[in-house]
Amino acid sequence: MKVGTDKIPEADYLLPMEVAGVKFRNPFVVGSGPTVKTVDMLREIERTGWGGASVKLAIDPKYISLPPRYRWLKKEKYHAFTAETRLMFDESLRLIEQGRKVTKDLVIYANFAYAGTEGDEGWIRMAKQFEAAGAHVLELNMCCPNMSFNVVTSGGKMVTLSGASVGSNAEVVSKTAKAIKDAVNIPVFVKLTPEGGKVGDVAKACFDLGIVSVGTTGNRLAIPEFDINNPGNGICHLQDEPTLACFSGPWLKPLALRDVYEMRMKSGPVPNIMGSGGIENWVDSVQMMMCGADMIQICTATMTKGFGILPNIVKNIKKFMDEKGYKSYLDFRDLTAKKITGANGLHLHSGVAVVDMNKCTGCGACEKIGHCYAITIKDKKAIIEPEKCTGCAECTDVCNFAAITMKDTGEIITLAK
Repeated sequence: MKVGTDKIPEADYLLPMEVAGVKFRNPFVVGSGPTVKTVDMLREIERTGWGGASVKLAIDPKYISLPPRYRWLKKEKYHAFTAETRLMFDESLRLIEQGRKVTKDLVIYANFAYAGTEGDEGWIRMAKQFEAAGAHVLELNMCCPNMSFNVVTSGGKMVTLSGASVGSNAEVVSKTAKAIKDAVNIPVFVKLTPEGGKVGDVAKACFDLGIVSVGTTGNRLAIPEFDINNPGNGICHLQDEPTLACFSGPWLKPLALRDVYEMRMKSGPVPNIMGSGGIENWVDSVQMMMCGADMIQICTATMTKGFGILPNIVKNIKKFMDEKGYKSYLDFRDLTAKKITGANGLHLHSGVAVVDMNKCTGCGACEKIGHCYAITIKDKKAIIEPEKCTGCAECTDVCNFAAITMKDTGEIITLAK
């Protein structure tokens, strides 16, 4: 990779925060993955202003490790990988040791998982060695869905389970995290899996036992698009078979926002929560914070766009804060989370769809809506029968010419009525 030499002004990336005594230049961390596996990458991450870097996952003992196979599907806006080269435990230790020597202000995470038969003792052994190597933070990987979870989900069997295979078990994850926390002197963070739908419960269990920060992964295990004429072929170049793949990218953001929201609602306003998944720009980042995140991890966007995205993200967040009069991210953290309302508490406005005849071309797209009986095309114009309109507003999005809007007719509809 190319390492830059231009100095970036501190004002472009400084948005300082502190977690458990560890000082970050800003709340943005390059998530553990293919862009955090060499010393040159750590140098470039620091140069471009990131607050931290989570070193590529190390698994001990040796686990499933193959040459990487990636796909970036632009149309669908998802990134998928089916195979990956893992860092060996000793490689990760050396990388952190070297990284500490060549960086000054970058917070370096050791991201790791134990997959042997020693249980918590295996985790603790790795944790102590990472601490000795100079890691600022230990990030326990309880999420990586392409480990044993991939094999088990595909019908295979594993002698030992790790990552997402155990990451939705609140008792197991919190117990292991607590054992490691008690054995080391640096902060322990936990990276959870959303697989299993219990990320909020697991996060709370970790916080209840004194874990400093909990976050979630930006991946989901899924089946990629495939050629129906050749259903036995994989989509990755230089790979024969189809397989479950790790999915990430912009499509994931709505699910990631929900994960963060659930962790915040279960755990309360105090704990530090790391958001991850589908984040590419400053608006994505602010949305994540408004749903409950204190910090942000970004991985896929650094793969497809490079590390240079960070200064623009921070500059725009600072501009947004100035315009809104926010002194700290805490002033807008949780704003959306606090407003999210259950379906039984919604207030709906009665209304009908209205057509702007000057914009309508009579293309018929709105008339084709399968659940609507209110729209017909007459004389090449869309005609809406108000008494049949339910106010669903589907037609406003289906219209190709922005010719349909919704008119509020004044009544408030709630379950109470």
